Amino acid sequence: MKASLQNIVDILAEPSAAFARLKSEPKWGLAIVIICLFAVGIAWAMFPFTAQMMAQTMMEAGVPAEQIEISTKIGQISGLIGSLVAPIIWLLAISAILTLAGRLLAIDDAIRFKHIFAAVVHTSLISFLIALANTALLAVFRDVEAIKNVADMKMIPGLHLLLGASENVKLLTFLSYFNPLSLWYLAVLAIGVRIFADTDKTKACIGAIVIWLLGVAVEAIFV
Repeated sequence: MKASLQNIVDILAEPSAAFARLKSEPKWGLAIVIICLFAVGIAWAMFPFTAQMMAQTMMEAGVPAEQIEISTKIGQISGLIGSLVAPIIWLLAISAILTLAGRLLAIDDAIRFKHIFAAVVHTSLISFLIALANTALLAVFRDVEAIKNVADMKMIPGLHLLLGASENVKLLTFLSYFNPLSLWYLAVLAIGVRIFADTDKTKACIGAIVIWLLGVAVEAIFV
């Protein structure tokens, strides 16, 4: 437990120490519990906004009010369940892809799936902290009635603001990730790539950007 707590503290304060420790001793249990708590909390706080977006879409499609109310309640339950399941599936998937990439690139054979999974889980803590900040800003500065699509819930200033009132939700979502807080995530991710792949800073930064763009593109596609 002490080592797990230290990893969580270090991923925020001294990422290189956290990744070095995870490379030799891949502990991820506490980190994934925290991620699940964050995910459920964010989903609960976001529900009024997602419900408004769902209701707006159904109203435009001519769905009766009673059916909208029922669908909203079902959506709340499924949303909370999905907030637990989806992050775990994503973490497992990206870890599997990175493990395969590591094998193809002939990275140290001692680095197995469990090591990469532990690193991915801890790095994702940064993403969830950023999402938490976005949720807090959304709750304070945006009225529920103003939400029309997913892009309207992106509150951290990013490149999406340059498009103004564009209706291209996928593009807006993609560009919203180009924001100052993403630099924090990219920096931590690059440190992890450098330590786990035992490579130089330039290659680590390129690898981190590719991994980050993959995640951003997947979310934008499925919006």
